[in-house]
Amino acid sequence: MNLSEKLRNMSLFILFLVVSISVFIWFGGFRFFNQLPLPFVLRLALWASLLYALFFSPLLFYLRTLGQQGAFFDAMAWVGYLLMGTYSILICGVMARDLASGLVSLFSLGSSKGHAAMALPFVPARRGFLINGVNLAIAGGTATLAGLALKGGLRAPEIVTVTHPAGHTGLQGLRIVQISDLHISHTIRRSMVERVVSQISELSPDIIVFTGDLADGSVSMLKDDVAPMADLHAPMGKYFITGNHEYYSGVHPWLNEISRLGFTVLLNSHRTLHYNGAPLVMAGVTDYHAGRLVPTHASSPKQALSGAPQDAYRILLAHQPLSFTEAKEENCHLTLSGHTHGGQYLPYTWVIHMVQPWVAGLYEEEGHRLYINRGTGFWGPPFRLGSPSEITLHLFS
Repeated sequence: MNLSEKLRNMSLFILFLVVSISVFIWFGGFRFFNQLPLPFVLRLALWASLLYALFFSPLLFYLRTLGQQGAFFDAMAWVGYLLMGTYSILICGVMARDLASGLVSLFSLGSSKGHAAMALPFVPARRGFLINGVNLAIAGGTATLAGLALKGGLRAPEIVTVTHPAGHTGLQGLRIVQISDLHISHTIRRSMVERVVSQISELSPDIIVFTGDLADGSVSMLKDDVAPMADLHAPMGKYFITGNHEYYSGVHPWLNEISRLGFTVLLNSHRTLHYNGAPLVMAGVTDYHAGRLVPTHASSPKQALSGAPQDAYRILLAHQPLSFTEAKEENCHLTLSGHTHGGQYLPYTWVIHMVQPWVAGLYEEEGHRLYINRGTGFWGPPFRLGSPSEITLHLFS
C-alpha cells in the first residue's frame, strides 16, 4: 500500500470516528438528555456517562501501554461497554422519535393548508406532556432491550448443527466444529474460554477450525486467558486463520502463540487431508483487508489453493464473507467465515443487512456453499439479542 492509500484509509477512519461520536453526542445528549425534566446535577451525570462510554477505550489502551491491568481495569471496561451498548440502542430510539416527529409535522403542514380556521390551538403543556411520555417510553424500551441483550451476551454459545452433502462418499460422517470471533479481552476471560472448550470437546470433532478474531489485546496481557485453547483436540487437527483483530493486537506475536497452542495457522495456504480415504483440502486465507496493514499478508484464495488436488472436496476458511466471491472462482465447495456477528444485537441485526451482502447462516450460490458463524463471543458491548453466539457443528452426510 502506497502513502496516498494509507492517508486515504486513515482519513476515512478519522471521519468515521468523528461522525460516530457526533451522532452519539447529538442524539444522546442534546436531543435526549437535555429534554429530560431532571435536575442539572443528574443531567450532568448522564452527560459524563455518555462521554465515558465514548472515550474510555483509548484511556484503557493508554493505561495498558503503561503496564496497568487487573480487576479494576476489567471493571472499567465492563462499565464502559455496558454504557456504550445501552446508548447505542438509545440513539436509535431517539432517531426514530425525531424521524416520526418530522413526518407528522410535514403531514400536518400539508393537510392544514387552506384549513387554518380548523387548526387546533397550540398548548405548550400538552406538548410537554407528550414529549415526556415519548422519552419515558424510549428510556424504558432501551433499558429492557439492554437487559435482554446482556442476558443473551452472558449465555453459553448455542450449538448450531449444519448438514452438508458429502462431495465424496468417504466424507460421510465427518464432523467439523467451527468457532469464530471469540474476542478474549477485559470482558471475556479464562472462565468463558474454558466453557467454550468444554462445549467443543463434548461434540467429538474430527477437525476444529477457528475463523479469526481470537483476542483483543497483547499476548502478554491475555496469555493465561487463551491457555485453555491448548486443551482442544481433534484427530485431524485444528486450524486457524487471521481475522482483522489479529492485526490490531500484534499479529506476529499472536501467530506464534496460536501455534504454541497447537493450531495449524493457514496463511494463504492449505493442507491436504484424508477421511476414510477421501481427499479433503483445508485451505485458509488471511483477513480480507490484511494487506493494508501487513503487505505480505494480502488475502489470496488463489494462492491458498495453489497446487491443491482438483478431485478433493475443498473447504476455505476466510474470516470475512467477502472472500466468498473469489472462493467460488477457485471452486471451493464450502467457505467458512465469521466477522459479522450477525449484527450482534438489535437494532443492528437489521442495520447490518445494509452493509453486508452475506450476514449469518448458510448461503448457496452456483453450487458453492458459504456458512457464516455469528461469533462465539462478543465484541465491545457484552450484548447478544436477535443474534445468539454460536459454536457450529458441520456434519457431512
